[in-house]
Amino acid sequence: MSHPRVSYRRAKAISSSAFLIAIAFLLFTNQWWPGVLLAIGLPLAIRHFLLGRMYDMFLTIAIFGGGFLVSGYDIEWEVLAPVILVIAAIYMIAREFLDPEISTEAEDEESLSHEIDESSKK
Repeated sequence: MSHPRVSYRRAKAISSSAFLIAIAFLLFTNQWWPGVLLAIGLPLAIRHFLLGRMYDMFLTIAIFGGGFLVSGYDIEWEVLAPVILVIAAIYMIAREFLDPEISTEAEDEESLSHEIDESSKK
């Protein structure tokens, strides 16, 4: 895993802003489907990129971008959408159990404050 480019808070703010801009664009153009796939997928990919999670970024782009591209063809969404969502959910669960070394900024701060408290008690 590469190092984050910005803090989690800043990445969240930037991706939330991108999501709001995408929703505004959808409201302006009134092209909800399949635009909503890009409105959800691109901000998620931006957040992963800013946090240094390149593999997650590519996976997000593949899922939401693939859904956007596939929507132009006659594929039954009653079959395809659940398959995509289940694959994404399985990946997310497996990643949490198989790669426990990834920690959040809040977990790092809590660990650091715990270490400081222990060293001050000595």
